[in-house]
Amino acid sequence: MAENERGELHPVINSDLCIGCGLCEKKCPELNNDKLIRNPLPDVYCCWLKDSNARKNSTSGGVGYAIACAIIEKGGHVWGAAYSKNLEPQYIEANTLDELSPIQKTKYVQCALNDSFKRIKSELDSGELVLFTGTGCHVKGLKSYLGRPYENLITVDLVCHGVPGQGIFRKYIEFLETRYNDKILSFDFRPKRVSDGQEMAYCSIANFKKIGTTKIEQFENSYFWGFQHNLFLRECCHNCQSNGRERYADITIADFWGLGKLKPFKKWEERTLGISMISLNSEKGKRLFNTLSDKLEYEQRSIEEACCRNESYIQSSPKSPRSNHFFEDYKELTWEQLSIKYFTPSLRERVVFYLHKYTPPIVSHMLKHWRK
Repeated sequence: MAENERGELHPVINSDLCIGCGLCEKKCPELNNDKLIRNPLPDVYCCWLKDSNARKNSTSGGVGYAIACAIIEKGGHVWGAAYSKNLEPQYIEANTLDELSPIQKTKYVQCALNDSFKRIKSELDSGELVLFTGTGCHVKGLKSYLGRPYENLITVDLVCHGVPGQGIFRKYIEFLETRYNDKILSFDFRPKRVSDGQEMAYCSIANFKKIGTTKIEQFENSYFWGFQHNLFLRECCHNCQSNGRERYADITIADFWGLGKLKPFKKWEERTLGISMISLNSEKGKRLFNTLSDKLEYEQRSIEEACCRNESYIQSSPKSPRSNHFFEDYKELTWEQLSIKYFTPSLRERVVFYLHKYTPPIVSHMLKHWRK
């Protein structure tokens, strides 16, 4: 895998080593899309962890953490995305509860596979239980690579908005490190307040080596702004072959953004702490959910509600009309120059930002609740 001029990882054939067997094309999930079977329509639930501390440290309601804990308690292996020392996401393995921390939070960057599929296959062939959590395309890739179903494999995919390349995120991190004259050790795109676990809107958190935890917002949070506006997603993400109501993974998880839109949700105040959507796509997924349901607060909802305000569940993110111009400038301009040209929020976005910043999260949800 090598980075292209847009900073995205793509496969490259080494002509000196290639023997012309064609196996890479035979295994490619996109070239053999019709050979992979989608699951039927799922059972959908909203849920969140009963453990408030674990919920604070997880994206959304923390259902992904609950699934991972259940697998480790059974002696299995958990694979998920974590930052490397250079803040480049890659799939790693966790075998204890303490090792789950690096893979808890969502990373809005393309994740490198490295040798994860090979190691997962070895564990599966040895009869060990394995959980793989990743984007829908990586779940497809794993299943195509394995070539046959494994009863001891559980796959979880994310409702994915699309991913930018690692090179773009690296350029953004270099901008922040220059701006603060310090090295970033970790980055949290969607933090929760330490005091009460409520979700913080329109800001990210960077943990610097010297100055410690720093809130990144407005102009400095330009990467997340560009991500949300589809300015620099990978080209293939605008034509995703992995989304849809029927999924390839056993379980799908996401934020339940549309909760209460189609049917009243009585515990609406829980929204400020994060609520997960979980769709149980296979019998294997349903059996696993039954084993961890005592750790969750949950309520069955509809697939229609799961798709409401979460368009990425069933369709690809539209390409920004400014995307091609951005990538032309990406090669020449600094991140600060790109921010000024492409990431300046509109008046409406600035007003919404300050409303969220200076009012408690519960106020926004109360207004929405009363308005309905």
